[in-house]
Amino acid sequence: MSADEPSDEPIAARPATGTVYGSDRAVDAIAELGVDFLSLNPGATIRGLHDSVVSRPDGRPELILAMHEEIAVAIAHGYAKAADRPMAVALHDTVGLLHATMALFNAWVDRAPILAVVGTGPMDAQLRRPWIDWIHTVGEQGDLVRHFTKWNDQPASVGAIVSSLRRAWRTALTQPMGPVIVGLDALLQEEVVDAAVGGPLHPDQLRVSRFAPDPSLVESALERLHAARRPVILTDRPLSAAAAAAVVRLAERTGSALVEVGAGGTFPVGHPNDVTDEAKEALGRADLLVFVDVRDPARSLGTIDLRSRRMSGEGTGVAAISIGLADATDRSWMVTESDVPPRLGIIGDPELALVALCDGWGATKRALPDEMAGLAGVKEVETDADESWLDRGGLVIEVARGVAGHDVVLGNSGVLRGSHTRRAFRFQRSDQFLGQSGGEGLGYGAPASVGAALAHRGSDRLVIDLQGDGDLMYVPQSLWTAAHHRIPLLVVVDANRSYLQDRHHQLAMASQRGRPSQDVGIGIDMVGPKVRFAALARSLGVHGIGPVASRGDLRDALAEAVPRVLDGEPVLVEAETRSR
Repeated sequence: MSADEPSDEPIAARPATGTVYGSDRAVDAIAELGVDFLSLNPGATIRGLHDSVVSRPDGRPELILAMHEEIAVAIAHGYAKAADRPMAVALHDTVGLLHATMALFNAWVDRAPILAVVGTGPMDAQLRRPWIDWIHTVGEQGDLVRHFTKWNDQPASVGAIVSSLRRAWRTALTQPMGPVIVGLDALLQEEVVDAAVGGPLHPDQLRVSRFAPDPSLVESALERLHAARRPVILTDRPLSAAAAAAVVRLAERTGSALVEVGAGGTFPVGHPNDVTDEAKEALGRADLLVFVDVRDPARSLGTIDLRSRRMSGEGTGVAAISIGLADATDRSWMVTESDVPPRLGIIGDPELALVALCDGWGATKRALPDEMAGLAGVKEVETDADESWLDRGGLVIEVARGVAGHDVVLGNSGVLRGSHTRRAFRFQRSDQFLGQSGGEGLGYGAPASVGAALAHRGSDRLVIDLQGDGDLMYVPQSLWTAAHHRIPLLVVVDANRSYLQDRHHQLAMASQRGRPSQDVGIGIDMVGPKVRFAALARSLGVHGIGPVASRGDLRDALAEAVPRVLDGEPVLVEAETRSR
């Protein structure tokens, strides 16, 4: 092996010198919080922290190298949702934090806990290097992202860093959860300190309280449930296993129909009360709507006309209750949901609120009313009968069949149209689908799936990324991280070679303005040249298969890919899809 080809073997921890630095205590504090992984793209303002991570004798936290700060944060985002606890991210001062902003925004909207530390040039201006330290030092790094992080601090001593990291951890996990930022002065990281600075971690510093619902509002909600004859419970975001079980329990006791707004996983697909595939009809018959942690109730009630931007739907005049933490995330900078329809808002941990409603209702069970029972069931995925080519329906059908019998985690799905994903995979547990990005920013799917696969590395879970091709092109280098750290992941790229959502918008514009549609693909389609995703994956160390363009070829590709992933290898399958 030549000198410019470093070994992939892990670097042995250097012997302790007896000298303790500020960054050593910072990393000790991070490790004491139970953090197993820290992702980063290296930079000078975190050089002390970087050295301290690789020098810890126990190897914790394990360093995960990303080729872009947005990827480093998105990995932590996916990891948090899969592992149900945060990992850490280190960012190189202003430039690294600027690169990371989109991923931090996604995590904030998605309420994903992330512990981010960001370096800064020396705050003591007398000790700054000319030029570079000046442009990389700001009054407070957290100012840049304060509107879309939960909490930030820039401590002025090493003892304060230790205290701040503990506070940050607790804040990230306090509902509504989200990313937190701790700024680390480069000089404090390199300061020689006492090994005990900051003091020991007390177990109580790790305990996090949850928000219980207002009992009077629970009583009001119970009154409405008792009075309702055709209630519908709507779910959206992935819930904890306990909260998901409570949703089903409440539906079975109150005779409520169940509608999944997202792609599935919050209750068993095909449950006897599941009317998701006839949601429009069910909402039209409902006399009470119960929204459980739904991101925006208004969007669940119908469809938006792309030409007029107006919404048409059912249920907007029906009595409604909302349960969850959305109202607790509102800020002057951004309100994340509309106030349509008017509703009784119960702010609190969804699990605690649902359990309170179940307890208040009692053990009595009401049958699903006939008007709703006739709507229950799950439709088959819509696809063309001709298997010589691939549409999106055929893609999800073949992937679901190809992984049947394995304990699947869908880390991301870029194939949601027509509820394809939930219909094909028939999720039965809340941990089988991790949901969407939150902020709808492109560049989430691949690195978040890498993070989810990292959380399950060494287990028997099979993590899958149903990956949009446009989204992948924002962050293709995230595949290198999966290869470098031997993170097993199955990536199936929906290679339609177009930004399809924007194609719909441009078609709407052309129609509304009476203009020809033949030029709609300009600035939309990724052709001339085509991106070869399997070849790109191979160049980054990931086993690439394809492109495949028929259902039979996709079956063969999956038959090759799945055993490789189960054996610990990341694999990408490039599937060329077309629209009917």
